[in-house]
Amino acid sequence: MSNYTQKLANMRSRRLGLDASAALSAAFDSASLHKSLTEAYETRGKTEAIKYALGAMQALDAKYTEVSIQEGDRVKKQLDAGLQTLGIPAYFEYQGSVPLDIHIRRTSDIDLLVLHGGFVTVDWTGCKASTYVTLSGTVLDEMVALRSRCESILDQKFPSAKVDKSGAKSICVSGGSLQRKIDVVPSHWHDSAAYQISREKHDREIRILDKFEKKLIANRPFLHMQKIQDKESLTNGGTKKVIRLLKNLKRDSSKDIKLSSYDIASIVWNLDSQALNKPYYLELSLVGEILAYLQYLEANSAQAKMIDVPDMSRKVFDSPDKFEGLRLLKAEVEELAADIAKELQPIYSYNRELIQKSLAEAYVF
Repeated sequence: MSNYTQKLANMRSRRLGLDASAALSAAFDSASLHKSLTEAYETRGKTEAIKYALGAMQALDAKYTEVSIQEGDRVKKQLDAGLQTLGIPAYFEYQGSVPLDIHIRRTSDIDLLVLHGGFVTVDWTGCKASTYVTLSGTVLDEMVALRSRCESILDQKFPSAKVDKSGAKSICVSGGSLQRKIDVVPSHWHDSAAYQISREKHDREIRILDKFEKKLIANRPFLHMQKIQDKESLTNGGTKKVIRLLKNLKRDSSKDIKLSSYDIASIVWNLDSQALNKPYYLELSLVGEILAYLQYLEANSAQAKMIDVPDMSRKVFDSPDKFEGLRLLKAEVEELAADIAKELQPIYSYNRELIQKSLAEAYVF
């Protein structure tokens, strides 16, 4: 059996922000905070593996997520004012795990897109492409200038923070008065053919500047987020619970599991919606459902290598490292499932069928 005492301590530290004490308010003492705050999963589960599984699925308290957004808004406000002074209009959007509510740390980083408002690029095969005006300058030059201006503004407006400019795609701002790390991503809108028809935000693409390669990278963050949200609506919250579970298992593993948060969300998105749609009191059955799916993917590599990420931009398992990551992550879920089964019904012999049956019938209120 895994060391769930340690895993629970690690997870609790992530959820309460105790793994990043500098981000905590000075008004609280870490030790007393750790002792006094108890979350619902800690009272629902009576044994350690069950308690860990339940906790790993739960969303963070909304007030912690709100702090992340507020800190992002602080950076956004300064960038907006600074860019306007320089005559550069900009739009701002959030992407990633925090706005999707699938982050697993109280102090999770938040991605802030800074979208150049002076132009858009266009899919010229789209039905309304002829209505767009061609940019007089070059897009790359405009984006390089945007990146440079953002770096200068952040240096000036957050003098006590660390402004890390070494990233190819983002500028990372942390420390000082900021309670969260903000990844600032210079980018611009790209109006796809689908967006020209629907005018829906989730169909609108962006292009992100690679500072060092001097190129623009296509991205569809809003389509990814919309697809995850749609799946969540169909599954009574089960989609995000399983994504968080897998992310926590990856974080607590001693193995180097080469799957990103994006990859993990994509795997869960491909699982049948009915399997993810469980009532609150059958949450442990979700462990069995994702285990069965990961086992299927590992045993059927040809089919596994055909599944797409939600925005259809690539295959989920597009490298050997990621398929190895699948194998390692499956092993973590297998161990958790077996340990839960032992806590539910202590017997001497277990097989796959008994474990699945135990999880499917486990009621936790």
